[in-house]
Parts: sequence; structure tokens; C-alpha cells
Amino acid sequence: MSHTEADLPAVIHEAEFVILSDGTQVRYEESGGARDVFVNDEWSARATLFPGSDYCLETGGCTYMLTATDDGLRVEKS
Repeated sequence: MSHTEADLPAVIHEAEFVILSDGTQVRYEESGGARDVFVNDEWSARATLFPGSDYCLETGGCTYMLTATDDGLRVEKS
């Protein structure tokens, strides 16, 4: 399932992704309770987040807060 920026804020689950207004794609993979965050087609995780941790993503002139939750990864525009 995919989401767009119009759906934000949204909690995504593994195998889901968000496509931001500039076309940037954000997804994550579960890794031992952590969320490995990937942007576009990166092979290496941009960040590894445990529940309660967050990461600030700047792209396309906008800032997005990515927060690991017990249910998935919350993506919201800052």
C-alpha cells in the first residue's frame, strides 16, 4: 500500500511507503524491533529508529519528521 503527502500524518507499516510531494519515497524494514528507514532506492538505511526515536528528513524544500512507533513509522510534515 502506498500513501501520498496528502495522507500525512500517516503511520506506515513494513512493505508500505509514502511518496512525498517532490517524488521522494520513504519506507522502512523491521530489524530486531527497530525500523531501518530507506529513502528512494537506497541500499543502506538512512536511519535506524527504535520506538520513540525520530529522524528529521529534509527534501524538496520541506521538512518531515519520521518517528518510530510500536505500530510502524509515523511520517508527518513539520
